[in-house]
Amino acid sequence: MGENLTLKVRNARDAIAPASEAAEIWLQKYRPSAEALYFVLLAIEELVLNCIKYGYDDDGEHTIEIVLSVDDGMLTMVVMDDGHAFDPLSAPRPDLSLGLADRPLGGLGIYLLRGLADHVAYERRDGTNRVTLSKGMQ
Repeated sequence: MGENLTLKVRNARDAIAPASEAAEIWLQKYRPSAEALYFVLLAIEELVLNCIKYGYDDDGEHTIEIVLSVDDGMLTMVVMDDGHAFDPLSAPRPDLSLGLADRPLGGLGIYLLRGLADHVAYERRDGTNRVTLSKGMQ
């Protein structure tokens, strides 16, 4: 089994960029394809931002945990949070036939992630959301 990187991200927008930077630096030793790197950065941005915006009813500090691992050329990313239940697999697909001005905000990032991932799974257990995404590194 390969190494892993665990990131603990506060539920604040300004915590996203440092988490993305740490993930990118860590991944460089695996020489990821541009698509795999884009996938990780998009996943961190989308999943953490969605959690920040919709996951909590209070103003308290929460921690979103991201675990990245690479094993046998496969990148796995697990994102865990204690926010409201949200299954990204059940999110409706955006209506791409509408023009940008007519399209409601939201939903495009999750749609893109689902299309880029080789595998996506969601689990809600003991008050925690757990999203697992996998993507080939090349």
